[in-house]
Amino acid sequence: MLKARSLANLDEIERNVLIFVREHVSPNGMLIYPIREMGRMLGYSDLEVHQALRKLKQLKLVDYREGASPSDPNMIIYKDEWLDSFTQNYYQNSPLTD
Repeated sequence: MLKARSLANLDEIERNVLIFVREHVSPNGMLIYPIREMGRMLGYSDLEVHQALRKLKQLKLVDYREGASPSDPNMIIYKDEWLDSFTQNYYQNSPLTD
């Protein structure tokens, strides 16, 4: 419940990209995926997905490394601990509590 409420503060595209990454990472937390394919699957442009990944990286929800060219795969690293930390930080800094 707390994770869902903290994720509600992300933009829709950021939330959708994060959920996509979380559902598709390997057991070791790594996803190698071209932005173009991710955008196509989610219904967003390459630019929108790229911006969302950069924002998620700024928020420390993913680690994102770009491929050498737009058609190259990008490496995305995700760990549930990062989402837990994001949620905890959100509620420590939020004026609303349960």
